[in-house]
Amino acid sequence: MQWFVDSPLLTLFFCLGVGALVGRIPLGPVSFGPAGALFVALALSAIEPDVELPAIVTNLSLCVFCYMVGIAAGPSFISAIRTGWKPVLVSVVAIFAMAGAALGLGKALGFDIGTIAGAFAGAGTATAALGAVQQQLAGDGEIPPEPAIGYAVAYPITVLLTILACAYLIGVGRRRPTAEDREKVAPIVIRTLEVVGEPNLTVHALAERYDAVVSRLTRDGRTVVAHDAEPLAAGDLLTVTAREDVVDHLVSDLGRQTADEAWLDRSAIDFRRIILSNRSHVGRPLHQLRLEERFDAVVSRVRRGDVDLIATPDLVLQSGDRLRVTAPRDRLADVATDLGDSERTAGDINPIGLGLGLTIGLLLAFVEIPMPGGGTLVLGTATAPLIAGVVLGALGRTGPIVWTLPGNVTNTLNQFTLMVFLVAVGTGAGDGLVTALGDDGLELVLLGLAISAAHALVCVFALRTLLQFGTARALGGLTGSQLNPAPYAYAMGKVPDQRVALGYAVLFPVSMIIKVFLAQIMVVYF
Repeated sequence: MQWFVDSPLLTLFFCLGVGALVGRIPLGPVSFGPAGALFVALALSAIEPDVELPAIVTNLSLCVFCYMVGIAAGPSFISAIRTGWKPVLVSVVAIFAMAGAALGLGKALGFDIGTIAGAFAGAGTATAALGAVQQQLAGDGEIPPEPAIGYAVAYPITVLLTILACAYLIGVGRRRPTAEDREKVAPIVIRTLEVVGEPNLTVHALAERYDAVVSRLTRDGRTVVAHDAEPLAAGDLLTVTAREDVVDHLVSDLGRQTADEAWLDRSAIDFRRIILSNRSHVGRPLHQLRLEERFDAVVSRVRRGDVDLIATPDLVLQSGDRLRVTAPRDRLADVATDLGDSERTAGDINPIGLGLGLTIGLLLAFVEIPMPGGGTLVLGTATAPLIAGVVLGALGRTGPIVWTLPGNVTNTLNQFTLMVFLVAVGTGAGDGLVTALGDDGLELVLLGLAISAAHALVCVFALRTLLQFGTARALGGLTGSQLNPAPYAYAMGKVPDQRVALGYAVLFPVSMIIKVFLAQIMVVYF
């Protein structure tokens, strides 16, 4: 044990490695994922209280983690507020219900505000909120252990309860399916459509009306790249990329599907996936690349992470996007050169954007916001980088500076810094956790149960009963508001529907930011 005391690096990587193994252990439908690192660190520091990591490790990991969350959430944050306000409102109500349960029962049981706010963060699986609470309570640089204790007890409880809530939603959906439950999200397909009659449409008008992309046009046996201004005529064969239901709609309106797949002939017009790694194009909408004008090329689909997107003209491109490009065979090399097509460059961490963005966030950390009643809200190195990341992620780029990071880089930094922060938290709270469980173990469990149940009950009732969401959207709303990846993975395993992923992605950034601010307000006022 003395080796761990003498070597913080040994402590850090031991807890990371063993914690990752613990996080993968299946406990029925539950596994703890990144939180395994927290529990190993808590156990290690309970055995040897002198084990600890330097404060700089805690601060560095927390600010980078929060900034990564903000950068990833930024592009969808405004859209979530504007277009998905109903589930956002449900999430807000559920989070306030959590806060009310935490304060009401926590005060009744005699817990201090640090334990209560920590339990709120743990029940919301909001690690950034835990960091914000610790900073708000820190005096003379000393971080109190109580928030981490509340977090550690509430975290596994909320994972289990949220999975049970997911199981309930799935069961209800099977017993009493809604019209939405009977609908299936159509996959993106490529089909050849033969135009019957005169549609009085150009390629651009068809694409705009039906949310589709026409990449090739075959007329009189000759296949060319489909240009936006080209008028359509009877007998034209169109290579269309769209959702399957959109293709069915096109067929019923304009013609018939044909077995003559002209796009399979790649002798003159070819296609390939090209990686976007040219930074001059990152953060810009697709139409600004002027690929048709410059290379006689059309982009039909964009693969981002594990998701395929229809290549609409206003789609904002990100580094690492894989664009399916159709062009004359002899121009594809030129298109690849222009887009970059480099895995290595696409995986660059963008040190300029990362460094300047975190600088802005850490300057905001000095801001103190006066609150009614004399309290002060300190943004700190958790909330300030989160806010900066959301704003800069939404902007995408400012002149030559690209703020966003490739998706794989964001995910890697996010996971690594989250686990490092959880290790840092755990090594400072293990001894206190043992004492707390010995003195107030039952009360702490009851507090975690009450907070988690408040969130689950509000979400299940509002999403399923009030909003009449189908199972997939209800699961997305519940898990996105909760934030924890374990219930989300469980939901996706049981209901592999893109609407689960979409609901999770829409609510995650909103819920995270609300929990961070609300946790700090609890500390300031209570």
